[in-house]
Amino acid sequence: MRDLNMQRAVLALVLREHPILLTHPALAGRVLTNPRTLVGGIALARALRDLDNEGLVFSDGFLIQPSRPALYVKRLLRES
Repeated sequence: MRDLNMQRAVLALVLREHPILLTHPALAGRVLTNPRTLVGGIALARALRDLDNEGLVFSDGFLIQPSRPALYVKRLLRES
């Protein structure tokens, strides 16, 4: 359940900030209570990996941006 909550927080922030590209440290600072902890860093890395695997974000390990399908769903939800 924690993984899903982290994924939701990351995806929501990435979509909200688009078209600004977020860096991994900036994202960590905004979604983690203490961005310097190993546990938080692992949870964030796992969330980014899962979102990337599902095609919702693109991450090169430093920059994070939403995918076109994620942006499309955002637009659909906003217009409903």
